[in-house]
Amino acid sequence: MSSSEATAVQPAADSAQDAGDAPDVLLAPALTPEDLRRPRWVAAHAGILVLMIAFALLGRWQWDVGHKVAPLTAAELRSWHTAEPVDSVITPASGLNGTQVGQEVEAAGTYDSARQLLVPGRVLNGHTGYYVIAPLVTGSGQAVLVNRGFIAATGSAEPEIPAAPSGRVTVTGWAAEPESTTGEVNDNGISESQTTGTATEPNEIQYISTAELVNQWPYHLDEGYVTAMDAASLSGGLTAVPQPLPQHGTTWDALNIMYAFQWWLFIVILGSWYVIHLRRELRPVPVEPADDDEDDFDDED
Repeated sequence: MSSSEATAVQPAADSAQDAGDAPDVLLAPALTPEDLRRPRWVAAHAGILVLMIAFALLGRWQWDVGHKVAPLTAAELRSWHTAEPVDSVITPASGLNGTQVGQEVEAAGTYDSARQLLVPGRVLNGHTGYYVIAPLVTGSGQAVLVNRGFIAATGSAEPEIPAAPSGRVTVTGWAAEPESTTGEVNDNGISESQTTGTATEPNEIQYISTAELVNQWPYHLDEGYVTAMDAASLSGGLTAVPQPLPQHGTTWDALNIMYAFQWWLFIVILGSWYVIHLRRELRPVPVEPADDDEDDFDDED
């Protein structure tokens, strides 16, 4: 072998020897799941949770500060409880405006007691029972639908319908919209349909709906009805259905609402950062094995 060939073989041999001597690289996580259950990490978890709860509460506080409900004035309440003529609130042309649901009204006429109906499955003050409805005849072929009040159920038998006042009466009550089977909510935030039972008897109707009653009563009915509050209409042991209050005005402070969303954004950022941090800590990292020569030297000592 020539000297040049020997020189070429020598580095190759040295490289092979160096490659054989290179230590293997091992992968191991910086943390294990068991480490995350140690007291130090449990304290970190708790601290992050406390911060997130604090951010949520601060956001809610800013939301409440920014969203203010204006109290009703004495004049608004006085107007609400001053009875207006029923035909000025429940009009023939458009029925009842949803913002006036609960407005006190009055109507004069004669009850057609023979055409009273029961509305089953109603709940008042925790008791299940019926509404008693009747037409109040106000003119030739014209009537106002009146919910006289609530009567509690006594067992499975249908209760006897209390007789309506005789003669001409003035009914005082509050305006209500016809109920809907779709569960729509009117402008006053009051659901137009309520939990109802099934009308199983001829003198029962499932919903207080003028659209259905025009087929049972020989009167023209406007789109709306009166929930009675006067003593005469409630005679016979009926209970009045509570009158709702008018809409409350609300105001929004854009700055406080922005702060609220800012605090809630901090929750997302903090939670995301902590999850990413834990994933990095659990990710395997290169770990060099211990040097065998060092171990042998230590053993000789």
